[in-house]
Amino acid sequence: MVDVLAATSADVHAVLSQRASGPLSGRREQVARTLREFVDANEDARASPNLRDERRDELGGITSLLTDGDLPGDQDLALLALKTLKILSRKEDNRRRFGRELCRAVVRLALTHPRASHAVTAEGANVVLNACYEKENVEHVLECGGVQPLVRRVADTGESWRCRSAAAGAVQSVCFQAPGRCRVRDCDGVAALVALMKELDRREGGTRDSSFTDDERSMCRARVVGALHNVSADDDAIRLVRLSDGVPHLVRALGDVDDVVVNSAAGATQNVSRERASRALFRRHGAVEALTKLLARGRDPATQARAAGALLNCLGPDLDDGHGTTRGEKARADEGDDGSDHTPRTGENETKENASGGSNEGEQAPLGVRGSRSSGSGRVPAEGSERRALGRLLSSAMALTAVWDGLFETTPTFDPKVSA
Repeated sequence: MVDVLAATSADVHAVLSQRASGPLSGRREQVARTLREFVDANEDARASPNLRDERRDELGGITSLLTDGDLPGDQDLALLALKTLKILSRKEDNRRRFGRELCRAVVRLALTHPRASHAVTAEGANVVLNACYEKENVEHVLECGGVQPLVRRVADTGESWRCRSAAAGAVQSVCFQAPGRCRVRDCDGVAALVALMKELDRREGGTRDSSFTDDERSMCRARVVGALHNVSADDDAIRLVRLSDGVPHLVRALGDVDDVVVNSAAGATQNVSRERASRALFRRHGAVEALTKLLARGRDPATQARAAGALLNCLGPDLDDGHGTTRGEKARADEGDDGSDHTPRTGENETKENASGGSNEGEQAPLGVRGSRSSGSGRVPAEGSERRALGRLLSSAMALTAVWDGLFETTPTFDPKVSA
C-alpha cells in the first residue's frame, strides 16, 4: 500500500537545497528522515510512485549531498543518499541528466573511498547499473576509473553476495558500449565473471549468506550471464571466456529455469561460438541439443533467435566445404585450433541494442549453408532424411535470426528483473 504522505522527490530536493548551514550541519536528522521516507515508499520498483510520476525530478539537491566532503564520514546517510539516487536513476530522463559530476561523486563515494561499507558499495554499483543504460554515463564512469573497482568486487569472494551481484549488474551495463567492453576485458573482468558463475553453479542449493534469497541469487545469475553476453561481443573477450572454462557453464545456463538467464546464455553462446576452438567445446558439452530444445520450445522469440544464431555457428562450419576432408581431420582441426580466428558467422553485440535503432555495431550477418560430410556430432549423417532435416532446421534458424534482426533493434524497456 502506497503511503500518500511519504516524501516525494520534490520534498527531497527542498530539504537538500537548504544550503545556509550546509546539508550535513545541524540538519542531519531532517535530511535522513526525508530520505528514509522517500526510499521506503519507492524501494520496490514495481510499486514505486516516483517511477510512475511523469513530472521531472530535480537532481540538484541530491548532487549537492553526494558531493559534500563530509558525507563519506556518515555511512548511514551515504547509504540513504545512494538509495535515493538509485530510485531516481530508474527514469530515463534522470539518467540522461546525470552528467560527469554526479557519476564521479558516486564512484568516489561508493567504489574507491576507503571508508565505503559493503552496503554503500553495493548501492553505488546499483546506481552505476542504472545510469549506464545511457552511453554518456558509461563514458563518465570510464573516465572516473569506476570499472576496475567494480571488477574487483565481482572477483572478491570476501564481499557480500549482494555487493557482488550489484557489481556484476554494473559491469553488465558498462558492457552495453564497446569502450566499456574493452575496459572490462582489460581489467580481467571476463575471468571474474566466469569465476562468479562457477560459484553460483557450485552453490545452486544455497550460499553461505543465509540472507541472500533465492530471488536475489536468481538475479545475480541473470546479471552475470548477461554481462558475459555483452562482453563476448568483443572478439578478444571470446577467447578469454574459453580459457576461463566458461563454455560448459554457459551450456548449463541454457537449461536454467529463469527465462532471463536462458536468453542471455543463448546470446553469449551465439557470440562465443564464432570462435572455432569454442565451437568444438560447445558441441562436446551438449550445446547443440540444448539449443535445439530452445528453438523448438517457442516461449520467447528473442531467445529463439539467439539459439538459432548459435546453432548456425555450432553446426554451420561442419556443413561447409567438406569435400576432401575426413571426419577425423575436421575434428582435429576444430579442437586443436588456438581460437585466434573468428568465423564471420552470426554474432550479437549486446543484451541491450543501440538506442539509435540501427544495426548493432560489429554484428555479423548469417552465412549460407552448404553441403558437407560431417555433422559435428561425431558421426556421419545419413544422406537422406536426416541430412534434409538438419538442412531445414538451419534454414529455419537463418530465417528466424534474419527476421528478428530486422524487426527488433530498439532499446528494451527498463527491466526491474536485472536493474536496480
